[in-house]
Amino acid sequence: MKPILWPAILLALGGTWVLFSILIPPEEIETLQIASSRQCLECHADVAKEWEESHHAFAYKNPEVRKLSQDFRNEECLACHAPRPVLLFEPGTRVLARNADRGMGVDCLACHLTESGNVATTNTTPNSKAPCKPKTVPRLAEPESCAACHNQHKTVDQWRATPPKLNGKPFRGENCLHCHMPQAWRSGGRKGSDHSFRASHDLEALQSAVTLSANWEVTLSLTLQNHGAAHNFPTDERSRAADLAIRWSQEDGSHTDWLRQYRFRDPYRDETELQNTTLPGGETWNSEVPIPEGAVSVQVRLLYRTNPFQSDEDAFPVYELELKRP
Repeated sequence: MKPILWPAILLALGGTWVLFSILIPPEEIETLQIASSRQCLECHADVAKEWEESHHAFAYKNPEVRKLSQDFRNEECLACHAPRPVLLFEPGTRVLARNADRGMGVDCLACHLTESGNVATTNTTPNSKAPCKPKTVPRLAEPESCAACHNQHKTVDQWRATPPKLNGKPFRGENCLHCHMPQAWRSGGRKGSDHSFRASHDLEALQSAVTLSANWEVTLSLTLQNHGAAHNFPTDERSRAADLAIRWSQEDGSHTDWLRQYRFRDPYRDETELQNTTLPGGETWNSEVPIPEGAVSVQVRLLYRTNPFQSDEDAFPVYELELKRP
């Protein structure tokens, strides 16, 4: 009985497969003509769900924005709250407003549509069989892409001025995505950049940016350290404020009103009498407050306001501390 020549058989099978591959053309995937971000939502359901929870999706409908922009009668605001695709403009230059589908705010195409009509991705091995024909575009991850809108408020300039390291450890990161689009696992075991864009509307993100501490000795010592935001705290000119306030209590249970000790804010351009008091990345703010006679305890809180005129009830209490007389 002759031995089976397995190498010859495998070689023959391989040749047959090559022949079939040549004779039978691969199935052609029709290229999707992209006209709206709504076309993206079905194929990218997990990403769409993240984006729908973000303030990018809420950018045009946000009632605070509408109030501050006089319902977009201040047309300057439209360019960033309903922008055309950023990749259609020179890096770092400001985008223009789009006319269609403004209700979707900063939508998929605002970041991902290229001049050639392809979908840009930072994935180095994009799926060539996908109907939208994704293409690797490194520029998408660069700070200049975010600067098209966010550097109107100097956030990217602040990031560039932040030290690369803090206490000997990496701090600034390579780009904005380092903090605002961390990697997330999705259904099917796939991994990608989180499109919920955690930032100032997220308590965990705020607490990871700064730490408030207080110490009661001869005076009340207050400290706020920006150890996690690789830009000023708060960032975004005009639109944000963070107030540090205290309230003293007496033995009889009475207490003072909340007394603002400091406001961290970059004022409106016409508020020429005010100074920029935002806290740069990596820096620490300190203050000493005299202790009133008879005080037995003090409450300290840091309130984050998404607009400087927001009430205490609508602001984010980032930190709330209570200290008793030693």
